Amino acid sequence: MIVKRKSVPLKLLGLEMLVKRLPANHPNMENILKEVHKVRAGENGERILESVFNKYSFPFEHYILHDLNLQSSGKFQIDTLFLSSQGAVILEVKNIAGRIEFPQDQNQLIRVLENGQVDAFECPSVQLERNMILLKDWLFAKGYSIPVRGAVVFPRPQQNFENVRKNLTLLFPYEIPVYLRKHKETSPSLDSKTLNAVAKDLLYDHRRYNPFPLTKSYNIQPSELVPGVRCENCGTHGMQTIHSGWGCKSCGYIDKFAHIQAFLEYCMLIDFQFTNSDIRSFFRTDNKDRVSRMLKYLEIPSTGKNRGVKYSVGLSDLERLYEMQKGNLK
Repeated sequence: MIVKRKSVPLKLLGLEMLVKRLPANHPNMENILKEVHKVRAGENGERILESVFNKYSFPFEHYILHDLNLQSSGKFQIDTLFLSSQGAVILEVKNIAGRIEFPQDQNQLIRVLENGQVDAFECPSVQLERNMILLKDWLFAKGYSIPVRGAVVFPRPQQNFENVRKNLTLLFPYEIPVYLRKHKETSPSLDSKTLNAVAKDLLYDHRRYNPFPLTKSYNIQPSELVPGVRCENCGTHGMQTIHSGWGCKSCGYIDKFAHIQAFLEYCMLIDFQFTNSDIRSFFRTDNKDRVSRMLKYLEIPSTGKNRGVKYSVGLSDLERLYEMQKGNLK
């Protein structure tokens, strides 16, 4: 049973927004584009892993938790955790293209592309072992003593590997169900009541990862961002308020909900806390009443009265607004 699904990829969405808001010649642009590529690859890999559990079922009691963030002796993130009476299995995804080599004398993974480009990454065995230790610490602190195993999933079945380490289990997506069913053949370590309790404690202790605001994370001044409501049709910033929403002077496109995207950009890139004046400055509009109505319509939490009104959002608000925007675009 899937008890925790993968969260909306807010960091990827925020990074894509940051790229659109930065001048093309910004000195950080190259590094941010690399980060976008890295995060997007990771998200795609995790989606493939998630789809495996949407397609397959297991004829025994189990719990599946995707995108789990916990803290024990350190903070750690698990792509997918599979719980059964035999214990816990951590599945970590590595969506890395090219030929993969595992040097025996160093904790690295070497990727070689067809064009000859060579890149080095931390060996997934290091991350997997670290997460297994931290999960064991978390379980011990909760009073549980159960086996913890782990495997690394590469989503590309055509992947080529060289010198795979003996202590590292590598799987392709279609191998996961067979791998997990084999664990059912071992002696059980948990009864049904304890298994359920572990799953509930994991859900309770999970904390969403918050990478925002991204300008702070990437040492960018908010003043370096291009302001204005962005036209999704032509990419121009500076849409103006009109009776039916927002109008673009450059291409004539009219968007009734362009403010939702712009508002998400402000929160993800600049700050979770703001005033009406802050939003007007970012939107490049002087219509105070319209911004007030917009914030009320979006159900943005506020404190204070009159000129002292301040607004604040959380990750759940951003997720809700993103889903609202998707619905409006359909």
